[in-house]
Amino acid sequence: MAANKIIAKIEEEASKDKADILAQAQKKAATVREKVLASAESSVESIKAQAKNSAEEAGRRQVLIAELESRKKTLNSQRQILEEVFAKAEEELNKLPQDKWEKLITSIVLGASETGAEKLHVPAADLAKYQTGFLAKLNAALVASGKKGSLTLSDVPAKFKGGVELEGQTTDYDGSFASLLKDIRQKEERHVAAMLFGTEVK
Repeated sequence: MAANKIIAKIEEEASKDKADILAQAQKKAATVREKVLASAESSVESIKAQAKNSAEEAGRRQVLIAELESRKKTLNSQRQILEEVFAKAEEELNKLPQDKWEKLITSIVLGASETGAEKLHVPAADLAKYQTGFLAKLNAALVASGKKGSLTLSDVPAKFKGGVELEGQTTDYDGSFASLLKDIRQKEERHVAAMLFGTEVK
């Protein structure tokens, strides 16, 4: 009988220990599960935040690319318009009436001539103008300005459409309309762009 009581007592204690161990294990499991869930939720939120930031960054990048592309197209259009403006200016110079043309050529020659004895290279289309009196006018103007006034015409026509080139003993001067407009463009393009577009074209 005593042995049975002892065995029963041991079984009772073992049952209590088993219940305590089970309770502790369940509690520990719950704690671990809560930590795992908390960590998982934190990871999910972090991933969401990164995804949101990535999406916002991608959106900003797309907007920036679109703005840069738009600016590029705008600048290209403005440059094209400037090309057309200066091309039109050269076209107008080549169509000047005789009196204005003579005045412009005279101004170019008087400003560029060093001795008054240079050789002139002129377009084939303008050669007759010089041969029928304009060359004499130029020489007279040079004499009046204190220079020799002995310009001559080259036998080789100039390759440009309008203007005049002076060939001197030491230096030459390109007074073609295309070159003059190129010089003007380098100095005044930003000013012209500001007048046309309200801003400078870079």
